[in-house]
Amino acid sequence: MFDTLNARIGQLAEQRPHKLAIAFKSERLTYAELRQRVLRGARILTDLGVKRGDRVMFSAVSKPEMAVTYLAIQYVGAAAVFADKAGTPENLAFIYEDTGAVLLITDKNMKEFADGCNTYSLKTFYEGTQEDPTDGQIPEYLFPEGTDLADMIYTSGTTGRPKGVMLSYRAVFNILMNTWEGVGMREDDRVLIPLPLHHSFALREMRAALYHGATVILQNGFTFAKEIENNIAEFGCTGIILVPATVGTVEKQMQERFPEIMRNFRYIEVGAGSLSIAQKLRLSRELPDTRIVNTWGSSETGGAIFLDVHRVAGDPDKISSIGVPVTNVEVKTLDSEGRDLVSSREVPGRMALKGGMEMSGYWHRSELNEETFRDGWLLTSDMVYIEDGYVFMLGRIDDIINVGGEKVSPVEVENIASQFEDMDECACVGVPDKEGILGSVPVLFVVEKRSFEDKDLTRFLSGRMEKYKLPAHYVRIQELPRNAMKKVNRRALREIWDLQEGL
Repeated sequence: MFDTLNARIGQLAEQRPHKLAIAFKSERLTYAELRQRVLRGARILTDLGVKRGDRVMFSAVSKPEMAVTYLAIQYVGAAAVFADKAGTPENLAFIYEDTGAVLLITDKNMKEFADGCNTYSLKTFYEGTQEDPTDGQIPEYLFPEGTDLADMIYTSGTTGRPKGVMLSYRAVFNILMNTWEGVGMREDDRVLIPLPLHHSFALREMRAALYHGATVILQNGFTFAKEIENNIAEFGCTGIILVPATVGTVEKQMQERFPEIMRNFRYIEVGAGSLSIAQKLRLSRELPDTRIVNTWGSSETGGAIFLDVHRVAGDPDKISSIGVPVTNVEVKTLDSEGRDLVSSREVPGRMALKGGMEMSGYWHRSELNEETFRDGWLLTSDMVYIEDGYVFMLGRIDDIINVGGEKVSPVEVENIASQFEDMDECACVGVPDKEGILGSVPVLFVVEKRSFEDKDLTRFLSGRMEKYKLPAHYVRIQELPRNAMKKVNRRALREIWDLQEGL
């Protein structure tokens, strides 16, 4: 059984027509206004020749026109292809051609790629949804099949060319329901989303809130603490989504006022990466009455594993976990041969998931799809173990460090090192052993909160981890390199090491 966001918006427009659905600064759309704009947008798309089964690409700006455009595309039965508003013309042209899109709705100057794309102004499209059409009719909404293509989300492409993740309508529905359950969202919530809407984390939060009749407040930017405070005052925001790096930035910007301001939120969801143990402890201490949720998710699965930070803050055995799967998600581990494995801290395995929320596959990547799916399970590249229902992340398979035959998790090293009192943040990668004995050794890149001696950090770590896990080298760095979603870029760290070593 599944429902669609469009069908639900239609119901909410009748049941709660005057309730605020989505807002950005001074612009506000009630559920009735959102519905009317979607219908008018569907009419415009039909006039432009968009048909059921087509793919329509659009700039996912952090404004109400994003939601209107997205819903209008799906209303006419086309698949929505999300484009990074900051994407280069070359990247947008690649995705447009790769998907075989029939239309690109954007105001970005496509420069030399313009001739290869059928473009339509996003501003013109949104303005056209303001007034009732003078002629023609609103197309009929045809309820899709569960397996029909709803969304296409392109990965960043840091490990190769971007991959198109295909999500069916059934998957989209299950993802939004998992988010609702995992976060503990409520109908009276007013959710602040200061993250880019082409990314699956922000997108699934927006879908879950709108489907359940909550209110979405958009904010254009990651780190504008003053805007967060203004939106709390203006809209009475009760929830916010952040990424781990942004938590640290907001803390620095708000300084001693951080607890006072952030306790206005009933919940804070942190996704697109794990909070460090130090962050978990600090947030649980400073915000005792705010629900803190750290979510594991991906473009391929949506949010699937959720950690209630307060619940594990006093448990040294569980605080390093990434949480437990929601009701409808199954997680298991596989050995190197792909067989089911009863994992443990000493014997981790490759994580696999299923539950109706998984993608249909990668667009036109049949060989990769064969590697990714097995007997109805979606295989990830993450090494984990499961203990007492909690999932513990060791890192991506390629990031695990082989030290003389012993496997070292960079995540474990980072979790422990982050608790050192003079550490601001850190990241661990494996590099070739200079002595040629151990194969690889851990290197820890550190951003200092206060200056400290290497020996002091080594003494701290030595009492908390096995000797072979100790970093062989420390590298001071002003800030950790990150991608657009503020995840640590381990490839860039290895390049920094190679440059430093003259390799």
